[in-house]
Amino acid sequence: MTTAIGYEFTDRENETFKGLVTGMKRAGAAVALGSTILLAYQLMQHFNVTMKGPSNSGLYYLDFGIWCLLSCVGILVAALLVKATSGFHAVIHTQGDDIQHLMSGLEKLRSIVNLIFITALVGSGMLAISFALLLSGRT
Repeated sequence: MTTAIGYEFTDRENETFKGLVTGMKRAGAAVALGSTILLAYQLMQHFNVTMKGPSNSGLYYLDFGIWCLLSCVGILVAALLVKATSGFHAVIHTQGDDIQHLMSGLEKLRSIVNLIFITALVGSGMLAISFALLLSGRT
């Protein structure tokens, strides 16, 4: 087994790393935003803080639908994360071209992280809508 002592990544490979890091930061920020909204939602619901108004069954079902969609978003993110692992199997199970396999896996992970960012933003938006419905007291 040989090692790549002194190996320097190419500009293209560095761009892959840069894109991955940027995507991970954005996805992390979107997940943090959604988690903050979810925490506020749960605290408001726990302390029963709402602006009381007449109940509206249509808004209740809208809120219920949003929560069902949020569950689907969570399942999608989980599936994307599992899919991201497939790009790295060749690094573990083959010999002789690990750098190429690593870069291939990172390129796949980079695109998946961007999809996770989009799904996290969508989830955060749905949480914000549900939170607004909770605050309105009409659900």
